[in-house]
Amino acid sequence: MKMLRRLSLRQRLLLVVLLPAALLASAIAGLFVVRGTQAADDAMRDRGLAIVSFLAPAAEYGVISGNHGTLMSLIQAVLEQRDVAAVAIYDSAGELMAVSGRPRLAVTGRILATRRAEVLDHRDQRLTLAAPVMATPLAVDDLAASYVSSAARLAPVETGWVYVELDTRELDTAKRAILFTTLALTIGGLALTAVLATRLARAVTDPVVRLADAVSGMADGQLDISVPDDAAIGELRALQRGFNTMARSIATAHQTLQARVDEATAQLAHQALHDPLTGLPNRRAFEQALDEAVAASRRAGDQGALCFIDLDRFKIVNDTCGHAAGDELLRRIAKLLRQRVRADDLICRVGGDEFALILRGCSAEEALRIAEGLRETVAAYRFNWDGRRFSVGASVGLVRIDGGLDSASDVLVAADLACYAAKKGGRNRVIEHEHAMAPKRRQSDRNVLSDGPEGIPFAQLELYGQRIVGIGRQDCPPWHEVLLRIRDGGDTPMAPGDLLSRLGAGSSGLLLDQWVAERACVHLGSQQTVAGEPLSRLGLNVTQASLTHAHQYLDTLVGQLHRHAVEAQRLVLEIPAALAGQCPEETARFATLVREAGCALALERLDGNASSLLAELRPDYVKISLKTLADAYGLEAGCNLAQALCGMAAALSIRTIASEVEDELFREALPDYGFDYAQGLVIGAPAALSR
Repeated sequence: MKMLRRLSLRQRLLLVVLLPAALLASAIAGLFVVRGTQAADDAMRDRGLAIVSFLAPAAEYGVISGNHGTLMSLIQAVLEQRDVAAVAIYDSAGELMAVSGRPRLAVTGRILATRRAEVLDHRDQRLTLAAPVMATPLAVDDLAASYVSSAARLAPVETGWVYVELDTRELDTAKRAILFTTLALTIGGLALTAVLATRLARAVTDPVVRLADAVSGMADGQLDISVPDDAAIGELRALQRGFNTMARSIATAHQTLQARVDEATAQLAHQALHDPLTGLPNRRAFEQALDEAVAASRRAGDQGALCFIDLDRFKIVNDTCGHAAGDELLRRIAKLLRQRVRADDLICRVGGDEFALILRGCSAEEALRIAEGLRETVAAYRFNWDGRRFSVGASVGLVRIDGGLDSASDVLVAADLACYAAKKGGRNRVIEHEHAMAPKRRQSDRNVLSDGPEGIPFAQLELYGQRIVGIGRQDCPPWHEVLLRIRDGGDTPMAPGDLLSRLGAGSSGLLLDQWVAERACVHLGSQQTVAGEPLSRLGLNVTQASLTHAHQYLDTLVGQLHRHAVEAQRLVLEIPAALAGQCPEETARFATLVREAGCALALERLDGNASSLLAELRPDYVKISLKTLADAYGLEAGCNLAQALCGMAAALSIRTIASEVEDELFREALPDYGFDYAQGLVIGAPAALSR
């Protein structure tokens, strides 16, 4: 069947016509040859039997009388018959009485065993036959015959045998003639049939092949194609005309459709790269533009900046007045931002209430001035809806695009971290992330970053601890998370968001993480307390610097553990879920090294977008912020998502921590959601680690 599938239409038609004809002709020729040769053989055999049947009675007298001359005369008469090659006569004792010619196949035993005229052998171009010479006794005396039964009186007696060999060469020649004649007629008939079949197949297949080629050309886009309507068969000619009519219709329809497709494609292209709500370019357009900006900064030395803008208090409007109010607020904010940027800059909406601004050909000072102007514009705007008046702010993360970062993803991570630092540092502010120490900074920044190696003010740094308590379970003892604070002369220490964003993922950030790890081991080894409570376990926040330089960080950490005789399980290393999602390979390598060191691993600020990290990393703890989820998804949806994440963690035997618990309402609902621990201002405010 596979071979048949490979045949063309013409080959199949020829096969359909010629195969039955060949089979039929072969059968008829074979039958004719068999019947013809069999008839020739039968004629030769019958003639030989007739000769021996005639010769046996004629030789009776000569055999009985022993007259050799009579027998030879009789043999000579037989030899004159066509094809007779040899004749022999035997007496009753099997002795040869007369012979003429050269018998080749005579076997005396077989001749004497003959009881009637029959064929003895047929080989070596000879046909041998034999017949007995029978003598019938004569009744001489009627009286004597009366004493002998009539059956005995009439029984013949074998008095000798005759033997004849016929030459079959002429017979073989006749049979070959029959064979060759039949074969020639068969071949001639098949050749004629093949010629007719080929003409018929060409008349059918040539128009079909042209139609098939035209269809293939049409499939390849040649819509102005046609075939000649010259088929000899009326049905095929009608098919050719129908195809030409259809091709013209398709070409016309294609032109009309192509015009509509081009119009729709232009609309889809615009929709694919623009946000339908605000009309701003969307995240896809933003990522393309960011790739181009980063490539230009490395190739041509172009300078630019990326501002990551996250609206403050947007969820209040959305949850209080509904999605319609939130959508209208986003449209108005988008219009404000678009009016405040330069013509060459690109403002995009990249998420729910998140915007990104790519500043092209912009110095660091100009970028900071534009970012501050955007922040002030958003902060000064008042949104009115159904008699209510709302104010929002903007937390802005700024990172320069000057070739210092290797890829667009690195730039995006840096901007996200800077925006996160702005959020965590009190919102409605601009935080600049610096991947290399800049020669010019604001005066306050120079004061903070000039006191230590690598620009780290170690003399102004302090470690605080915030309590993490178990919720209704005996196997969840309390422990603390280490928080880094900076004293800059004021009464209240500040969060180090600005410092962390400036240090970035380089050696300075790694040095700061190693310093925090060393101080934490010192506190654990000396049994220090937080607000009078002993330190059973400490959680350390891990930045991108330690994630990138995992071996260096963990070598230092393990050395400090041994130096201060602290068990490794008393340290929990916390990785932000957003950072883990952006650096999956580094995170997986870091997690492996953490487990080899014997420390515990925690994921911080897990949301629905990073839930797959639970199964991939299998951390010991996961922190879920109800406040963050409620701000991102609304109160009801955020609480439902928190409960679902707790269920997933429980199925994987991962302990869950409710972080940023700042409301008694949330605190009372935590056991129902499935949390194991709780942390936040309601649980306990951060306090300095003390001796």
